[in-house]
Amino acid sequence: MKCHVCGGRMDSIRSDLPFKLDQHKIIVVKDMPVEQCQSCYEFLIQDPVMEYLDCLLDSVDSGIELEVRRFAA
Repeated sequence: MKCHVCGGRMDSIRSDLPFKLDQHKIIVVKDMPVEQCQSCYEFLIQDPVMEYLDCLLDSVDSGIELEVRRFAA
């Protein structure tokens, strides 16, 4: 697969990524599978991973300001 930004090669890796859900709520998802460009480091989340991530983000407790979860699909 080629990068949509620079045309470089995309590699499958596992990475820790932060997601800001609102002004005061951040979740860090550890060990998430992504495609990352070797040249510009742009990343791509595949559709099945994004579907799981949507469910994970929807289940975050509303009172939490910072949460760390491991990706486990």
